[in-house]
Amino acid sequence: MSDKFKVDFVFQIGICVSNLEETLENWKKYVDIDTSTIALRSTKTEYEAGNIKGLDMYNGKKCDPWFIKYYRFDLGNMDIELIEPLSKEPGTPYSDWLIKHGNGIHHIACKIHDRPAFLKMMEDEGITPMLGTSVGKVLANGETKNCFFFDLREQLGVIIESGSIVVGPMSKDPRAGNPTDYVDVPDHAVK
Repeated sequence: MSDKFKVDFVFQIGICVSNLEETLENWKKYVDIDTSTIALRSTKTEYEAGNIKGLDMYNGKKCDPWFIKYYRFDLGNMDIELIEPLSKEPGTPYSDWLIKHGNGIHHIACKIHDRPAFLKMMEDEGITPMLGTSVGKVLANGETKNCFFFDLREQLGVIIESGSIVVGPMSKDPRAGNPTDYVDVPDHAVK
């Protein structure tokens, strides 16, 4: 294993906001986005349906489940994720961000060249995932879609999301290496 990790490409920018609907309206007002790609999702809905796990961990510690609602849309060749925590009380990854920083870029999601080596590197460095989730059914590769967020702001100035699946416009790129049965389709398209 190298002492460095390699990023094949960045496929998503996650932006934490205090008012999801207002922020989306501003994006639509100021930026020429393809509104047909806008999708609204809620981790609470997925959690209640039994489709998501990991919302009871934060910075390596057990906690009450935390939930977000979010819009995703395509911008250029990138997936933009606008995220609002359902509770603004301290103690969750996104509410803590808003309390400390206000609206702004929370993370970038990367296709890591050798993800297992990257995860091992983080473990060896003693860097615990700030959060990790597993979503949906088992895919053709034998895994569920999952992601881990590492707070590397001290080292790199950014939180890195390492996902097992590439989402957004890059999900169809052959370099994504997504399982053949993965389809990145909005479940709640917004007009």
